[in-house]
Amino acid sequence: SHLSEHYPYKARSKVPTGGDALKAGQYSTSAYHNCFRTLDQIYEFTDALIAQNPNLLSKIAISKTYNGATIYGYKLTKGHSQSLYFQAQLHAREWIAGASILFSLASILDDITNNKPTAADEYDLYFVPIVNIDGFENTWNGFLSRKQRKNANGVDLNRNWPSLPNPEIIHPDDDTYPGLKPFSEPETAGINDWLKTKRNEIQGFIDVHSYMYPGLILYPYADNDQPIGGGFDEKFDVLGLGLESVMGGYTAIPLAINLSPSYGLFQDYAFREFKKPALTFEIVGDDFVVDVATIKTHGLDVYKGINQFAKEVTVFNG
Repeated sequence: SHLSEHYPYKARSKVPTGGDALKAGQYSTSAYHNCFRTLDQIYEFTDALIAQNPNLLSKIAISKTYNGATIYGYKLTKGHSQSLYFQAQLHAREWIAGASILFSLASILDDITNNKPTAADEYDLYFVPIVNIDGFENTWNGFLSRKQRKNANGVDLNRNWPSLPNPEIIHPDDDTYPGLKPFSEPETAGINDWLKTKRNEIQGFIDVHSYMYPGLILYPYADNDQPIGGGFDEKFDVLGLGLESVMGGYTAIPLAINLSPSYGLFQDYAFREFKKPALTFEIVGDDFVVDVATIKTHGLDVYKGINQFAKEVTVFNG
């Protein structure tokens, strides 16, 4: 039920997320993760993490939304020359995806404080918890808005990337309307511009979504069911098995071979453009509205996946 999500009023209650409430080494066990958070609360939390870890964490402007909001990323660095990129909430309603990215960031910061091995030992890490900020803010405006998928311009931001052409014409009223052309939306165009400045730096990509049952680790291609060739199919199989080994309840598969073809997806764009491993995580579940008690559980799955991804990327690109 919507009540299980504390939706929408209870989560608006003022829970201390900054300063005194947060302690290094205990960010992932903080009460912050006990419910879903508004944009203001998310920024309060991330600003507090930056204030407490100024040498590790910084906030960077990645792109803009249709309504002019800044899309922020968070760079976790130990001074590496190579990095990994994680993003969520191209689709506004997928609250658990963004929450899982932030839980993963908090957990990796904890591990650094507690001298445990993390993905940050090998790579700098970029976290973009919410791409579709306009849509996300609207999902807080009541029951009818909660299931919004598209951006404020009515475009599905995970159909707005370059890919093979869709043989079907998608109507603007459709939930998967791709826009007039790839990068028609400022969100995707800005991310593309930013990623291209990091072409030699970023070694792998994960785009987090919800939901599928079982949970899925999807890899290229989404827009056709032919082998990639050049040894990449085998590399993705190895990468997928590695992630399956740490993410219980998840299955790794090439998307179009197992599901209906999808056009304009971030994962296909990122792999074709940069020739680096690019995955879609579909968080396990049966609804977009999930119980707040599962935030840490799903967050833990994504966190484990991110740490394993760092190991697998080194093999994949080796």
